[in-house]
Amino acid sequence: MVEVHLDTDVLIDLIERKPLNEIISLMERYDFKISAVVFFEFMVGVYRTGRTYLKPLILNYIEVLPITREIADKSAEIEAELMKRGEPIDARDLMIASTAIVREAMLWTNNLKHFQRLKSYGLKLFNSRV
Repeated sequence: MVEVHLDTDVLIDLIERKPLNEIISLMERYDFKISAVVFFEFMVGVYRTGRTYLKPLILNYIEVLPITREIADKSAEIEAELMKRGEPIDARDLMIASTAIVREAMLWTNNLKHFQRLKSYGLKLFNSRV
């Protein structure tokens, strides 16, 4: 099964816009995971809106991947190169992308333009809209 990491925008869209049967069908075809950074961003929204019932939904069905030393190192390596070129990227987005790069997984995001420039570092983008 193909490992696909969900960006925060896709995770929110899946939960808010897709019928349960479509989500189940997708989960039967893909091994969805999220980085700890995506979990953090998602949970900020959950707590801000009082929708705490969503927390177990995520924790029970989607694995949350930690930011390991290898992921932090890959993020630092890429950021240093981008800074030299005058093209810095948001640290959160870089850690989300680096998690997928290190694990050789695909990243599903609706923000393709933003992440496109990381393809040269090994990022594979999942080409689909929610």
